[in-house]
Amino acid sequence: MFIVRTGTRSLTHPPRSFVLSTPSSSTRPIRVRVRVQSLSITATSTPPLRLPLVSSTCVLPLASSSSSFPARSFTSSFFASSTSSTLLRLSHTSPLHPRVTPTTITTTTTKTTRSHHLTQSTAPSFKLIRLFSSAAASTIQSTSFSTFKEQHSSHLNTPPTDLDDRIKIFPSPMPRSYADAVDKLNGLQTNFAVLEAVRKSGGSANKNALQEMIDFVERSGYQPKDFDDLNMIHVTGTKGKGSTCALTESILRNYGEKTIKTGLYTSPHLMEVRERIRINGAPISQDLFAKYFFEVWDRLDSSGDKSKPGYFRFLTVLAFHVFKQEKVDVAILEVGVGGAYDSTNIINQPVVCGVAALGIDHVSVLGSTLAEIAWNKGGIFKKGVPAVSSEQPTEGLDVLQSRAKEIGASLQVIPAFTSQALGTTTIGLAGKHQVANAALATAMCKIWIEKVLGKKMQGSAGDVPQEFVQGLSSARWPGRGQIMVRDDKPKLTWFFDGAHTTESIRVCADWFKDASRKDAHGSTKKLLVFNCTGPRDGDALLQPLAAIQSTVHFDQAIFTPAITFASNTYKGDLVNNNAPLDLELKTQKTLAACWIKQVGLAQGQETALETTVLPSIEHSVNWIDDYVKRQTAAAAAEGVDHVQVLVTGSLHLVGGVQSVLGCDIV
Repeated sequence: MFIVRTGTRSLTHPPRSFVLSTPSSSTRPIRVRVRVQSLSITATSTPPLRLPLVSSTCVLPLASSSSSFPARSFTSSFFASSTSSTLLRLSHTSPLHPRVTPTTITTTTTKTTRSHHLTQSTAPSFKLIRLFSSAAASTIQSTSFSTFKEQHSSHLNTPPTDLDDRIKIFPSPMPRSYADAVDKLNGLQTNFAVLEAVRKSGGSANKNALQEMIDFVERSGYQPKDFDDLNMIHVTGTKGKGSTCALTESILRNYGEKTIKTGLYTSPHLMEVRERIRINGAPISQDLFAKYFFEVWDRLDSSGDKSKPGYFRFLTVLAFHVFKQEKVDVAILEVGVGGAYDSTNIINQPVVCGVAALGIDHVSVLGSTLAEIAWNKGGIFKKGVPAVSSEQPTEGLDVLQSRAKEIGASLQVIPAFTSQALGTTTIGLAGKHQVANAALATAMCKIWIEKVLGKKMQGSAGDVPQEFVQGLSSARWPGRGQIMVRDDKPKLTWFFDGAHTTESIRVCADWFKDASRKDAHGSTKKLLVFNCTGPRDGDALLQPLAAIQSTVHFDQAIFTPAITFASNTYKGDLVNNNAPLDLELKTQKTLAACWIKQVGLAQGQETALETTVLPSIEHSVNWIDDYVKRQTAAAAAEGVDHVQVLVTGSLHLVGGVQSVLGCDIV
């Protein structure tokens, strides 16, 4: 961080944020000229300036689809208070490559007094977001500068007409960009409040969920029956439903006898929200996301009712709209939470429904027993529509069979593939548990092909059709059982798995134990990076990892919230309002204590463990980089050749780490 006082100074390759400090006697505006290669710049002040400070985001267009960004600049002038010292903080973030740094940042002061203006030099993409005024003692959300001028004219040292003229040079030539869509979408995040209401209501808040969702769909110009021609596959489950959907999509996309255009809707995303909606296996482009987003937004606005659905509901409406407009041959829908009251469950006639492995999760919404959860999951069954399920515990399977009978659906239980059935076929997704997900996906694809294409599939029920081999082997699902080594840091291997339930973390622990052994390079140090979201049980989640400590031996455990950057800010796509702000890191400190406790229980004695609590993902990545340098530099003396890092507990955490690392979106 740099402290720049009155004068001029150029900063080359600065940190992610820096501070401009003005003396208390200063009566001159500070002019900040920023030449950047990242995608956004934000500005805030502490304390607020006496005159309005613009907190803004400057979004810069990409030169191409590559990771290089065009150089752009803009100039801002802020009039500093003459009665107190003011700090102006500028920080930059990049949704696609957050570690890209500005090439040059130049700060200057001018002798001009009584001025307050913002000018833009080359990039016609500046967007004014908020105006701050210390006199108002609050944030003013405003797009009407005349209103702002009337309310705060006593604090302005420029004539009103002059201010209006200057403001007018800030049109928003990109008012409907991807960044704008993400901003509006983040404004719909009410999940934490909604879930809290559901918890307090004992689940009664679910009763009107489907009708409310249908109303939003109708306001967007559709009826649920309009989606019947999407030939939908609807998948629920506690763990493995996303992987099952990815395998299903890959099988149909790679089906050799006919080109099938696929649509896939899943949640959550890792790095960018557009990952949730895929066409032919690839996330829709930023431009296409923005285009369809605002089409839905405008339809809702023009319906006479300005209310909007919540975050997940809006994305579900958007997914249906995208799939209709793109004319996909099949839409594969992953349930968000539960099934019976989920936003995806407004559909009438899917081709087939699937249930992946059941487990305990979202207990405050779905119930605390496997039977209650199974009842909710079975709510996606439809009369006359075939349903298939992975093998389940008796308690859950009995309820699924009862629900199928009640609704009028036929339910078939699909055993996991045996090694004999797979033969030489490989499954593209890592983990022993994928044999069950692959078998479920195969069963659904067989039903879909027979019903939609009218082709009878050959072979016995437990076999892998030859036409499906390519799809199974080429399937990819980032952030789940994923191993990554960066070319510039070959001595560091990252292991990513977004497991977030006790059962899925147990599977993750088994996978890491095997995969880390195969990846070993001489003497190896192992690190654990962990976080969990929501009211989850830290002891229960960490117990499976503690159970392998005697074999794996994590040398250090790092606990961090899913806050992306060291400036205490999120990447736009990763803003998460689903949990209250925890400035004291109480959750992470509790998790660190749980880790020590669980390892002690697993080993039958108190064990000395090293734990680190850090305030952001970027802090954690930098800490790990420094750790690797220290360990490998001392290799000659201590014999450390390689470092392995397991990141797990939350897909939000995995996505944040991959964003800070600058991973590609796939």
